[in-house]
Order: sequence, then C-alpha cells, then structure tokens
Amino acid sequence: NTPEGRQQAAQVIYNEAGRMHRLVLDLLDLARLDAGTADLRREQVKLDVLLQAVIERLTPQSAQAGVVLVEQITDLPAVIGDGDRLSQVFNNLVENAIKHTPAGGKVSISTRAAEGQAAVSIRDTGQGIPPEELPRIFERFYQMDKSRKGGPSHSAGLGLAIATQIVEAHGGQISARSEVGAGSEFT
Repeated sequence: NTPEGRQQAAQVIYNEAGRMHRLVLDLLDLARLDAGTADLRREQVKLDVLLQAVIERLTPQSAQAGVVLVEQITDLPAVIGDGDRLSQVFNNLVENAIKHTPAGGKVSISTRAAEGQAAVSIRDTGQGIPPEELPRIFERFYQMDKSRKGGPSHSAGLGLAIATQIVEAHGGQISARSEVGAGSEFT
C-alpha cells in the first residue's frame, strides 16, 4: 500500500507484459515459418559483411560480460536470402554463446566456403551441453536448466527453434556439437 510498493508491482507487471508480448511475437514468427508463409526477402547477401555487423552490435555486450569475441571471417560468396532473418540467426547464436561463456572466456565466429556453400561456426569456451541434452536443444520451449527463474534474461526456449526454421527456409542446415566443460560449437 506504499507508493514504492505500487511502483515495484507496476514494474513487475510491465516487465512480464513485455516478456509475454515478445513470446507471442516469437510464436507467431515460428508459426509463419512452419507454415511457409513467412515473408522472406530473396536478395544477395554478403555473409561476411552481415557477420561483421553482428559482431559490431554485440561487442559491447561481450565486453560487459568479460568475454572476448574472436573473428576469423573469410571473404565469402554472396548468398541469396533474407539478410534480416539471417542476422536474427547469427545474433541469437552469438548472444547465446556470450551468455553461456564465463568471464575470461571467448566466443569465436569463423567462416569457410566449400563446394558452393558457406559455413558459419560460432564456438564458445563455456560450460558445454551434456550429451543427453544436445539432441533436444533445437526443440521449441526446451530449456536445459529447468530451475531457471524469470527475469530480463529469461527466455522461452524459442530462439534455437526459430533459428532452425530460418536456416532451413534458406535451404541450409544447423547443427551443434559440444563437450561438457570445453564449450559448444554451432554451425
């Protein structure tokens, strides 16, 4: 019944409403991708330029977390796709890598071209993913840590499911490998 108490309650409600709004938008996005009705622009995209922009955008976040971003980006041929959607994939993967890497660790972004295809790898020196969890990480709503609490960094477990749909809509594949205690690599 105090002004501070009301302000705190209002802030909690506001934060939760924002989280629910993002969840609904993610679910709509996923449904459109599933149904093949997502509006994907088809234009030439220079992945090396796109990845440089992702790194530039996430450098402050990695610095705040005490994680070093290492880039090994080669000149890649242009691909046909939706640059915004591909950027969404790489933002998600690099943000996840930063979030799961302790201070003093590193996240490496590397590229290679082979047989007319481009491959992008994001590798971290984080805690890694247990082998029994690895097959499920691309599932909707899947969260490895069942005890996670809500809050600003809490997610609904849709990021990798959406990334998978976007990559597949571009005719690509996404995979992960990991070793507990040694980090993970998403390609």
